[in-house]
Amino acid sequence: MSSWSPGRLLLLLSCGLLLAAPLAGGLLLLLIEGMAADNLRLLLSQPGLWHSLGLSLWVAVASTLGALLLTALLLAHGEGSRWMACLRRLLSPLLALPHVAFAIGFAFLLAPSGWLLRLLAPVLGFADLPPDWQTLKDPLGLGLIVALILKETPFLLLMALAAQDPARVARQQWLGHTLGFCGPQVWWRLLLPALWPALRLPLYAVAAYGLGVVDLAQLLGPDAPPPLAVRLWLWYQDPDLHWRGACASGALLLLTANLLLLAGLRLLEWVHLNMGKAHSLNGRRAAPSALAGALTASAIWGLLTINLLVLASLLLWSLTRRWSFPALLPTQWSARYWLDLLPSLGPLLGQSLLLAIASASLSLLLVVLSLEAQQDRRPWPLWLICLPLLLPQTSLLFGLRLQVDLFGAGWQGDGIGWGWVLWSQLLFVAPYVYLCLHGPYRQFDPRIAQAALLLGANPWRAWWRVKAPLLARPLLFAFGVGAAVSLAQYLPTLLFGAGRVVTITTEAVAIGSGLNRRLAGLYGLLQLLLPLCVYALVLWLPGRINPATRH
Repeated sequence: MSSWSPGRLLLLLSCGLLLAAPLAGGLLLLLIEGMAADNLRLLLSQPGLWHSLGLSLWVAVASTLGALLLTALLLAHGEGSRWMACLRRLLSPLLALPHVAFAIGFAFLLAPSGWLLRLLAPVLGFADLPPDWQTLKDPLGLGLIVALILKETPFLLLMALAAQDPARVARQQWLGHTLGFCGPQVWWRLLLPALWPALRLPLYAVAAYGLGVVDLAQLLGPDAPPPLAVRLWLWYQDPDLHWRGACASGALLLLTANLLLLAGLRLLEWVHLNMGKAHSLNGRRAAPSALAGALTASAIWGLLTINLLVLASLLLWSLTRRWSFPALLPTQWSARYWLDLLPSLGPLLGQSLLLAIASASLSLLLVVLSLEAQQDRRPWPLWLICLPLLLPQTSLLFGLRLQVDLFGAGWQGDGIGWGWVLWSQLLFVAPYVYLCLHGPYRQFDPRIAQAALLLGANPWRAWWRVKAPLLARPLLFAFGVGAAVSLAQYLPTLLFGAGRVVTITTEAVAIGSGLNRRLAGLYGLLQLLLPLCVYALVLWLPGRINPATRH
């Protein structure tokens, strides 16, 4: 088949119009608007600008390196342990917990009157009133950093496990053991350095997210001044349109900081692989470190426990009428908010699910078509497909919004706004779906589909009757990941929905930033239940589609 077949041309045109061209145009407009002299002057005159930028960089660097070190510790010292096996089984539910729901529940734990200080109140001597400590929105952003580490570690761990070939890892471990090295030494010296190429793009995505995060920073981050991404969003909402130009210049500054951050991570990889080679090859044997093993067990136990406490706190606060300090459980219960609000939340939940299903379905279709078009051809660069994840979401979305204002100003209305939100979410959902399917498609034996073609089936029938059932589990898992990513989108929904498109995530952030903990717990729990239902469905369906996948 010619590489320029009509189907391939149609696919390239669709991807170009939906993804590539808007990204290039948005970044170009951001550069033009952001470099305007008046906009730069307005931006640079803002007090605390460099403090906000430094705070964003600090949060991104600390959370990324923390998640990387924790992931490496779990891989090197947790192999074969009971707790690690438990964590592997629970990775999908941990990833299904949205960032906003986790942040709301984590705030319930970390607040001066939260569960953690209630447990320590008798020891610390706080019998009646909680301490006047700034455990939330602290000036250094430590609460935000810890929340990002706890949320990004399961993602990096899943990417690392998916990149490993079990047979090859087993051979390398056997070889290392026969040479007298203990299990952690084999991981640190041989396996982990080989994981750098596979972890490079996920690590860059974690760094870019930490640099440009808005929703979590509004809930947990400092606000005097806030990180730069939050300030840009506040300026964009200002009625004075002159601030839109300052937003463009600030987004360009954030993009520059992101490029420097990615360059720093690439330098760290180079230093580890080259400067650490002498240590890896010195041949010294050592017994496994008891301290490292204890830290690993504590990290796994802490990760699982905090997630369980987050879920429990969301549920308890949604059913609480009165919860006095320092009681560990509510003193009075009430289902008032559930009974009063749940019947009226149908349209909100329906719109959130509809957006999630639409964006996940379109992304799955585009990704499957692109992977099929790459069969027996040179694959597309992975970094190019994941480009929306490697840039700060704030910078990218402001550039896209400039493009919409310039070329689509006449396209108004609720339906059009819903379409803009769907398109903006598609830019971030499609790369995650591609990451989920890239490995299974690469490992699929093409001779199976070729046998079906030789038996007289057309390409569509061979895919539908042979390939799709065998790939049912990764296909449905990719759909579930896409739906969960769509449900978690906050800034694209607000920026392109213009207030006319409201989802459970936008409402959860708005209510979580307020003082009503009961409403915050209810909305956080609902935001969690939606992706959990989707994940439960995609885990149940493969056994019904293909009985061979039940076990």
